[in-house]
Amino acid sequence: MKPSISIKRRSLLQGIVAGSIGSALAGTVSAAETNYSESHDLVIVGSGFAGLATAYAALKAGLKDILILEKMEAFGGNSCLCGGLMSLPLSPKQKALGITDSVELMVGDMYKAGRGFNHPSLARKFAEDAASVCGMLDECGVELKDKVIRLGGHSTPRALVPASASGGGIIVPIHNWLKSRGVQFRNRTQVTELIVTDGKVRGVRVNEGYDWQTGKSSRTKTIGTKGAVVVCTGGWGQDNSFVKTTMPAYALLECTSQPGATAEMLRALLKAGALPTMLDMYQLGPWASPDEKGAGPASFFADYAFAEGISINPKTGNRYMNELADRRTRAEAQLKVLTQSDADKINYPIVFCSEKTTEHAEGFKAAYRDGCVFRHSTTEDLAKAYDIPLDALKKQISEYNEIVAGKKQDPFEKPLDVKQKLEAPFYSMRLTPKLHYCMGGVAITPKAEVISYETLKPISGLYAAGEITGGVHGMDRLGGCSSVDCMVFGLEAGRNAAALVETRNVGTQK
Repeated sequence: MKPSISIKRRSLLQGIVAGSIGSALAGTVSAAETNYSESHDLVIVGSGFAGLATAYAALKAGLKDILILEKMEAFGGNSCLCGGLMSLPLSPKQKALGITDSVELMVGDMYKAGRGFNHPSLARKFAEDAASVCGMLDECGVELKDKVIRLGGHSTPRALVPASASGGGIIVPIHNWLKSRGVQFRNRTQVTELIVTDGKVRGVRVNEGYDWQTGKSSRTKTIGTKGAVVVCTGGWGQDNSFVKTTMPAYALLECTSQPGATAEMLRALLKAGALPTMLDMYQLGPWASPDEKGAGPASFFADYAFAEGISINPKTGNRYMNELADRRTRAEAQLKVLTQSDADKINYPIVFCSEKTTEHAEGFKAAYRDGCVFRHSTTEDLAKAYDIPLDALKKQISEYNEIVAGKKQDPFEKPLDVKQKLEAPFYSMRLTPKLHYCMGGVAITPKAEVISYETLKPISGLYAAGEITGGVHGMDRLGGCSSVDCMVFGLEAGRNAAALVETRNVGTQK
């Protein structure tokens, strides 16, 4: 089957950012709130990996009155929609398979991908605490496949795979576990402001009955906290106005995030005095396809095709990158291929693999069904589908098979955990980088405390975890690390917020 060559472009959303980041930082939160509509021990904003991990840790620490707010109709956000891969060193599954790894190796990989822009204390906290998330997964009944795979930029296989091959396979069991133990979940509740009195975050202002499609809500109210507010709202990749203002070059890129991934909570944090970091840095997903919206099953399949197949430039029939390099390296290489497009046809790079790979690759069946992955009975069919020079393609396949057989050194130095020979029938997909992750956010300490831009010290009663924060991964993030980042710092936020509740209660008794 020959894929369509029609040009798909994301419509440019209208509107501009309401005020600059500088004016947001200059803003102050108004007068003290004394009469809250309701109050809870802990208020968590966001119901994805970070929010659930926060609630889990707080519950384990003894808190009973925990409220999780979600502005969308469905709980889970991007966490529920992602592939759910979790890359972490020293997991029980990694050890059981005899895979050698270490905290130092993990940190080194993170620094390489992050181009050294990682905040050292945060990167080390991630690596040292990563394996601890496995206890939560086990207790909450998250099922994992009996394998560990290597994603791009990692020195060794680290990625755990949910049995359902989706983030929902993690979100749903943890959500149910928390709900059965009294954690309150409330959807269609948009947080618009953090309420700060006497230098401490004491609550939030919300719009209830929020409809993300119209922006309307039924009423506004305030919710207080006896301990802290933990912000776990993720990134803002769907906020095109914010993206194009901070990084104009990415204004037309399609985003893989769910439609609720907008910047209002980031603005609320900045208004409350949070220190911003790297707000103009974004990650592009090199496994994305122009033939599916966002990041669907084809993106999941691409990880296997990269590992066991090759990616080529259709113009030349040659490889142009290490298919298992870090995401920024691969995305930049793909963008160079795309610059060779003609006026009437985009020169999308492709990745293809043998049928043997499709037998164990998550995402393949759905991607093939949806018309994002294509089958080619022969090398000639593959060349014809993408107008690839046949002789060059045959030569490239032959050279790669020599690399797999150990007869030739790979000029791109791609690691081969699975030495799969390329032979027809082939399965291919087109590639185009998409905006995937907000590298920046608000600055936090290793304790998940949000840092004040004015004092450069923690803002009392305010914690954050996950993509809303910046610094852990530097300029770019390794695959499978976002989920673990959310859980590591969510668990940290939950533990520390629970302790703060006890401190404040003691102060009140005095």
